[in-house]
Amino acid sequence: MKNFDPKYNDIPKTEIHCHLEGAIRTQTIIDVAQEYKLKLPAYEVSELDKHVKVFDQLRDLQAVLEAFAIFQNSITSPAVVERIAWELFEDSAHQNIKLFEVRFSPDWAFHGHNLDWDESLEAILRAKERAEIEFDMAIGLIAITSRGMGGESCVKTVNWAIRNRQHIQAVDLADGELLYPMNDFLKPMLKAKDAGLKVTIHSGEDTPASAVWDTVHAFHPNRIGHGIHCIEDMKVVELLKERSITLEVNPWSNYLTNSVPTIEAHPLKKLFDLGVRVTVNSDDPEVLDTNVNNEYRIVHEVLGMSMGEIATCNRYAFESSFIEESSRQRIWDKYFTLPA
Repeated sequence: MKNFDPKYNDIPKTEIHCHLEGAIRTQTIIDVAQEYKLKLPAYEVSELDKHVKVFDQLRDLQAVLEAFAIFQNSITSPAVVERIAWELFEDSAHQNIKLFEVRFSPDWAFHGHNLDWDESLEAILRAKERAEIEFDMAIGLIAITSRGMGGESCVKTVNWAIRNRQHIQAVDLADGELLYPMNDFLKPMLKAKDAGLKVTIHSGEDTPASAVWDTVHAFHPNRIGHGIHCIEDMKVVELLKERSITLEVNPWSNYLTNSVPTIEAHPLKKLFDLGVRVTVNSDDPEVLDTNVNNEYRIVHEVLGMSMGEIATCNRYAFESSFIEESSRQRIWDKYFTLPA
Protein backbone atom coordinates (compact mmCIF):
# COMPACT_ATOMS: atom_id res chain seq x y z
CA MET A 1 0.00 0.00 0.00
CA LYS A 2 2.71 2.45 -1.02
CA ASN A 3 1.51 6.02 -0.89
CA PHE A 4 3.61 8.86 -2.24
CA ASP A 5 0.89 11.50 -2.48
CA PRO A 6 2.80 14.83 -2.31
CA LYS A 7 0.40 15.96 0.42
CA TYR A 8 2.05 13.42 2.72
CA ASN A 9 5.40 12.75 1.08
CA ASP A 10 6.57 16.36 1.36
CA ILE A 11 6.17 16.36 5.15
CA PRO A 12 9.34 15.62 7.15
CA LYS A 13 8.52 12.62 9.31
CA THR A 14 9.55 10.62 12.32
CA GLU A 15 9.20 6.89 12.82
CA ILE A 16 10.03 5.21 16.11
CA HIS A 17 8.35 1.79 15.70
CA CYS A 18 9.53 -0.22 12.70
CA HIS A 19 10.68 -3.85 12.65
CA LEU A 20 13.62 -4.66 10.37
CA GLU A 21 12.40 -8.23 9.93
CA GLY A 22 9.04 -6.99 8.65
CA ALA A 23 10.60 -4.60 6.14
CA ILE A 24 12.23 -6.90 3.58
CA ARG A 25 11.36 -6.14 -0.04
CA THR A 26 9.74 -9.02 -1.90
CA GLN A 27 12.30 -8.82 -4.70
CA THR A 28 15.06 -9.10 -2.10
CA ILE A 29 13.48 -12.27 -0.72
CA ILE A 30 13.51 -13.71 -4.25
CA ASP A 31 17.10 -12.62 -4.91
CA VAL A 32 18.31 -14.15 -1.65
CA ALA A 33 16.41 -17.38 -2.27
CA GLN A 34 18.00 -17.75 -5.70
CA GLU A 35 21.49 -16.99 -4.38
CA TYR A 36 21.24 -19.30 -1.36
CA LYS A 37 19.09 -22.00 -2.99
CA LEU A 38 16.13 -21.42 -0.68
CA LYS A 39 12.70 -22.81 -1.52
CA LEU A 40 9.89 -20.31 -2.03
CA PRO A 41 6.23 -20.82 -2.93
CA ALA A 42 6.76 -18.46 -5.90
CA TYR A 43 9.58 -16.58 -7.59
CA GLU A 44 7.65 -13.68 -9.13
CA VAL A 45 6.95 -10.62 -6.99
CA SER A 46 3.23 -10.52 -7.71
CA GLU A 47 2.84 -14.20 -6.81
CA LEU A 48 5.13 -14.20 -3.77
CA ASP A 49 3.35 -11.15 -2.40
CA LYS A 50 0.34 -13.40 -1.84
CA HIS A 51 2.43 -15.40 0.64
CA VAL A 52 4.46 -12.69 2.36
CA LYS A 53 2.04 -9.77 2.66
CA VAL A 54 -1.04 -9.34 4.79
CA PHE A 55 -3.61 -7.53 2.67
CA ASP A 56 -6.75 -8.21 4.70
CA GLN A 57 -7.70 -8.31 8.34
CA LEU A 58 -6.71 -11.60 9.99
CA ARG A 59 -8.24 -13.31 12.98
CA ASP A 60 -5.71 -12.03 15.53
CA LEU A 61 -2.15 -10.87 16.15
CA GLN A 62 -0.78 -14.42 16.24
CA ALA A 63 -2.01 -15.12 12.72
CA VAL A 64 -0.04 -12.13 11.46
CA LEU A 65 3.09 -13.20 13.35
CA GLU A 66 2.88 -16.58 11.59
CA ALA A 67 3.27 -14.80 8.22
CA PHE A 68 6.89 -13.98 9.08
CA ALA A 69 8.40 -17.44 8.44
CA ILE A 70 9.55 -16.66 4.88
CA PHE A 71 11.01 -13.34 6.00
CA GLN A 72 12.99 -15.04 8.76
CA ASN A 73 14.41 -17.66 6.41
CA SER A 74 15.66 -14.91 4.10
CA ILE A 75 18.12 -13.55 6.68
CA THR A 76 21.00 -15.75 5.52
CA SER A 77 24.23 -13.77 6.04
CA PRO A 78 25.61 -10.48 7.37
CA ALA A 79 25.78 -9.26 3.76
CA VAL A 80 22.06 -9.90 3.39
CA VAL A 81 21.42 -8.15 6.72
CA GLU A 82 23.29 -5.11 5.40
CA ARG A 83 21.24 -5.13 2.18
CA ILE A 84 17.95 -5.42 4.09
CA ALA A 85 18.91 -2.57 6.43
CA TRP A 86 20.10 -0.35 3.59
CA GLU A 87 16.93 -0.90 1.59
CA LEU A 88 14.79 -0.08 4.63
CA PHE A 89 16.71 3.15 5.19
CA GLU A 90 16.38 3.97 1.49
CA ASP A 91 12.63 3.31 1.51
CA SER A 92 12.27 5.46 4.61
CA ALA A 93 14.24 8.30 3.06
CA HIS A 94 11.96 8.22 0.02
CA GLN A 95 9.07 8.97 2.39
CA ASN A 96 10.97 11.90 3.89
CA ILE A 97 11.49 10.17 7.23
CA LYS A 98 14.30 12.09 8.91
CA LEU A 99 14.26 10.74 12.47
CA PHE A 100 14.10 6.97 12.28
CA GLU A 101 14.40 4.19 14.83
CA VAL A 102 14.55 0.59 13.65
CA ARG A 103 14.27 -2.45 15.89
CA PHE A 104 15.30 -6.04 15.35
CA SER A 105 15.33 -9.27 17.33
CA PRO A 106 18.84 -10.78 17.08
CA ASP A 107 17.86 -14.16 18.50
CA TRP A 108 14.83 -14.48 16.24
CA ALA A 109 16.32 -12.93 13.11
CA PHE A 110 19.79 -14.45 13.21
CA HIS A 111 19.28 -17.94 14.65
CA GLY A 112 17.67 -19.48 11.54
CA HIS A 113 20.98 -19.45 9.67
CA ASN A 114 23.15 -19.28 12.80
CA LEU A 115 24.49 -15.80 12.09
CA ASP A 116 27.02 -14.16 14.37
CA TRP A 117 25.22 -11.36 16.22
CA ASP A 118 28.20 -9.01 16.29
CA GLU A 119 28.93 -9.43 12.59
CA SER A 120 25.27 -8.83 11.80
CA LEU A 121 25.22 -5.69 13.94
CA GLU A 122 28.32 -4.45 12.11
CA ALA A 123 26.45 -4.96 8.85
CA ILE A 124 23.52 -2.88 10.09
CA LEU A 125 25.92 -0.18 11.29
CA ARG A 126 27.55 0.02 7.85
CA ALA A 127 24.15 0.58 6.25
CA LYS A 128 23.21 3.06 8.98
CA GLU A 129 26.37 5.15 8.56
CA ARG A 130 25.92 5.27 4.79
CA ALA A 131 22.24 6.22 5.05
CA GLU A 132 22.81 8.94 7.63
CA ILE A 133 25.32 10.58 5.30
CA GLU A 134 23.52 10.03 1.99
CA PHE A 135 20.00 10.86 3.19
CA ASP A 136 20.82 13.21 6.09
CA MET A 137 18.86 11.13 8.60
CA ALA A 138 19.30 10.35 12.29
CA ILE A 139 18.93 6.60 12.84
CA GLY A 140 18.65 4.72 16.12
CA LEU A 141 18.73 0.99 16.86
CA ILE A 142 16.61 -1.00 19.30
CA ALA A 143 17.29 -4.64 20.20
CA ILE A 144 14.16 -6.74 20.60
CA THR A 145 13.84 -9.65 22.93
CA SER A 146 11.02 -11.84 21.66
CA ARG A 147 8.70 -13.24 24.32
CA GLY A 148 8.16 -16.39 22.26
CA MET A 149 11.85 -17.29 22.53
CA GLY A 150 11.74 -17.48 26.33
CA GLY A 151 13.47 -16.05 29.36
CA GLU A 152 16.96 -17.32 28.55
CA SER A 153 16.83 -15.57 25.19
CA CYS A 154 15.82 -12.38 26.96
CA VAL A 155 18.84 -12.62 29.26
CA LYS A 156 21.15 -13.25 26.29
CA THR A 157 19.70 -10.38 24.27
CA VAL A 158 19.84 -7.88 27.11
CA ASN A 159 23.43 -8.77 27.96
CA TRP A 160 24.39 -8.40 24.28
CA ALA A 161 22.63 -5.04 24.04
CA ILE A 162 24.41 -3.80 27.16
CA ARG A 163 27.78 -4.82 25.69
CA ASN A 164 26.88 -2.90 22.52
CA ARG A 165 25.22 0.09 24.15
CA GLN A 166 27.40 2.49 22.17
CA HIS A 167 25.36 1.35 19.13
CA ILE A 168 22.10 0.04 20.66
CA GLN A 169 20.02 2.71 22.35
CA ALA A 170 17.22 0.59 23.81
CA VAL A 171 15.67 -2.81 24.29
CA ASP A 172 12.12 -3.81 23.44
CA LEU A 173 10.07 -6.69 24.82
CA ALA A 174 7.91 -7.81 21.89
CA ASP A 175 5.82 -10.71 20.61
CA GLY A 176 2.40 -11.92 21.78
CA GLU A 177 1.65 -10.51 25.22
CA LEU A 178 -1.37 -12.80 25.63
CA LEU A 179 0.70 -15.98 25.34
CA TYR A 180 3.77 -14.95 27.31
CA PRO A 181 3.28 -13.20 30.68
CA MET A 182 5.86 -10.73 31.90
CA ASN A 183 7.40 -12.61 34.84
CA ASP A 184 10.13 -14.39 32.86
CA PHE A 185 11.34 -11.13 31.37
CA LEU A 186 11.12 -8.66 34.23
CA LYS A 187 14.58 -9.11 35.77
CA PRO A 188 16.64 -8.82 32.55
CA MET A 189 14.60 -5.88 31.25
CA LEU A 190 15.14 -3.99 34.50
CA LYS A 191 18.84 -4.85 34.23
CA ALA A 192 18.88 -3.16 30.82
CA LYS A 193 17.31 -0.05 32.31
CA ASP A 194 19.83 -0.03 35.18
CA ALA A 195 22.64 -0.25 32.60
CA GLY A 196 21.45 2.94 30.95
CA LEU A 197 19.48 1.53 28.04
CA LYS A 198 16.02 2.86 27.30
CA VAL A 199 13.12 0.42 27.49
CA THR A 200 10.00 0.04 25.38
CA ILE A 201 7.44 -2.74 25.80
CA HIS A 202 4.83 -4.11 23.39
CA SER A 203 1.67 -3.93 25.49
CA GLY A 204 -2.02 -3.23 25.08
CA GLU A 205 -2.03 -4.24 21.42
CA ASP A 206 -4.29 -7.29 21.67
CA THR A 207 -4.59 -7.15 25.47
CA PRO A 208 -6.82 -5.05 27.73
CA ALA A 209 -6.00 -1.79 29.47
CA SER A 210 -5.05 -3.75 32.59
CA ALA A 211 -2.04 -5.15 30.72
CA VAL A 212 -0.76 -1.62 30.09
CA TRP A 213 -1.31 -0.77 33.75
CA ASP A 214 0.70 -3.82 34.82
CA THR A 215 3.44 -3.13 32.26
CA VAL A 216 3.91 0.46 33.43
CA HIS A 217 4.12 -0.51 37.09
CA ALA A 218 6.40 -3.52 36.52
CA PHE A 219 8.85 -2.25 33.89
CA HIS A 220 8.66 1.57 34.23
CA PRO A 221 9.16 1.82 30.45
CA ASN A 222 10.14 4.95 28.59
CA ARG A 223 7.66 4.10 25.81
CA ILE A 224 5.03 1.50 24.99
CA GLY A 225 4.57 -0.21 21.64
CA HIS A 226 0.93 0.07 20.57
CA GLY A 227 -0.82 0.52 23.94
CA ILE A 228 -4.08 1.39 22.22
CA HIS A 229 -6.36 -0.56 24.58
CA CYS A 230 -5.51 1.85 27.38
CA ILE A 231 -8.49 3.77 25.99
CA GLU A 232 -10.74 1.25 27.79
CA ASP A 233 -9.79 2.59 31.24
CA MET A 234 -9.33 6.26 32.04
CA LYS A 235 -7.23 5.31 35.05
CA VAL A 236 -4.64 3.87 32.65
CA VAL A 237 -4.89 6.88 30.34
CA GLU A 238 -4.17 9.15 33.30
CA LEU A 239 -1.23 6.97 34.34
CA LEU A 240 0.36 7.31 30.89
CA LYS A 241 -0.15 11.07 30.98
CA GLU A 242 1.18 11.39 34.52
CA ARG A 243 4.37 9.53 33.60
CA SER A 244 4.69 11.13 30.13
CA ILE A 245 4.93 7.70 28.49
CA THR A 246 4.79 7.89 24.71
CA LEU A 247 2.78 5.34 22.72
CA GLU A 248 4.24 4.00 19.47
CA VAL A 249 0.98 3.62 17.54
CA ASN A 250 0.57 1.70 14.26
CA PRO A 251 -3.00 2.16 12.97
CA TRP A 252 -3.06 -0.10 9.89
CA SER A 253 -1.21 -2.84 11.75
CA ASN A 254 -3.76 -2.69 14.56
CA TYR A 255 -6.55 -3.16 12.03
CA LEU A 256 -4.88 -6.07 10.23
CA THR A 257 -4.18 -7.88 13.51
CA ASN A 258 -7.82 -7.42 14.52
CA SER A 259 -6.73 -5.36 17.52
CA VAL A 260 -9.42 -2.91 16.38
CA PRO A 261 -12.54 -4.14 14.56
CA THR A 262 -12.43 -1.48 11.84
CA ILE A 263 -9.90 1.17 10.91
CA GLU A 264 -12.55 3.81 11.64
CA ALA A 265 -12.71 2.51 15.23
CA HIS A 266 -9.03 3.11 15.89
CA PRO A 267 -8.61 5.20 19.07
CA LEU A 268 -5.53 7.23 18.02
CA LYS A 269 -7.43 10.49 17.62
CA LYS A 270 -9.32 9.96 20.89
CA LEU A 271 -6.08 9.27 22.74
CA PHE A 272 -4.51 12.39 21.26
CA ASP A 273 -7.51 14.50 22.30
CA LEU A 274 -7.21 13.08 25.84
CA GLY A 275 -3.62 14.29 26.01
CA VAL A 276 -1.78 11.00 25.55
CA ARG A 277 1.56 11.31 23.77
CA VAL A 278 0.82 9.27 20.64
CA THR A 279 3.01 8.82 17.55
CA VAL A 280 2.34 7.47 14.05
CA ASN A 281 4.36 4.52 12.73
CA SER A 282 4.20 1.66 10.20
CA ASP A 283 5.28 -1.36 12.33
CA ASP A 284 6.10 -3.90 9.57
CA PRO A 285 5.85 -1.98 6.29
CA GLU A 286 6.51 -4.82 3.83
CA VAL A 287 4.55 -7.55 5.63
CA LEU A 288 1.60 -5.21 6.13
CA ASP A 289 1.95 -3.45 2.74
CA THR A 290 2.00 0.00 4.28
CA ASN A 291 4.39 2.85 5.06
CA VAL A 292 4.36 6.01 7.14
CA ASN A 293 2.88 8.01 4.26
CA ASN A 294 -0.06 5.62 4.20
CA GLU A 295 -0.43 5.84 7.98
CA TYR A 296 -0.58 9.64 7.68
CA ARG A 297 -3.30 9.27 5.05
CA ILE A 298 -5.30 7.02 7.37
CA VAL A 299 -4.81 9.26 10.38
CA HIS A 300 -5.76 12.42 8.47
CA GLU A 301 -8.45 11.23 6.07
CA VAL A 302 -10.06 8.42 8.06
CA LEU A 303 -9.46 9.27 11.72
CA GLY A 304 -9.81 13.02 11.25
CA MET A 305 -6.57 14.34 12.70
CA SER A 306 -5.42 17.70 11.35
CA MET A 307 -1.98 18.12 9.83
CA GLY A 308 -1.11 20.28 12.83
CA GLU A 309 -2.04 17.45 15.16
CA ILE A 310 0.11 15.07 13.12
CA ALA A 311 2.97 17.56 13.49
CA THR A 312 2.46 17.37 17.25
CA CYS A 313 2.77 13.58 17.04
CA ASN A 314 6.10 14.14 15.30
CA ARG A 315 7.17 16.36 18.18
CA TYR A 316 6.19 13.65 20.67
CA ALA A 317 8.35 11.19 18.72
CA PHE A 318 11.28 13.61 18.72
CA GLU A 319 10.98 14.30 22.44
CA SER A 320 10.79 10.60 23.33
CA SER A 321 13.32 9.39 20.76
CA PHE A 322 16.15 7.16 21.99
CA ILE A 323 18.59 8.60 19.44
CA GLU A 324 21.53 10.51 20.92
CA GLU A 325 20.37 14.02 21.73
CA SER A 326 22.72 16.09 19.57
CA SER A 327 21.96 13.98 16.47
CA ARG A 328 18.20 14.18 16.81
CA GLN A 329 18.30 17.88 17.76
CA ARG A 330 20.28 18.71 14.61
CA ILE A 331 17.73 16.90 12.45
CA TRP A 332 14.81 18.48 14.27
CA ASP A 333 16.18 22.00 13.94
CA LYS A 334 16.94 21.48 10.25
CA TYR A 335 13.77 19.77 9.04
CA PHE A 336 10.95 20.25 11.54
CA THR A 337 9.09 23.33 12.70
CA LEU A 338 7.87 23.26 16.26
CA PRO A 339 4.13 23.94 16.56
CA ALA A 340 3.30 27.37 17.90
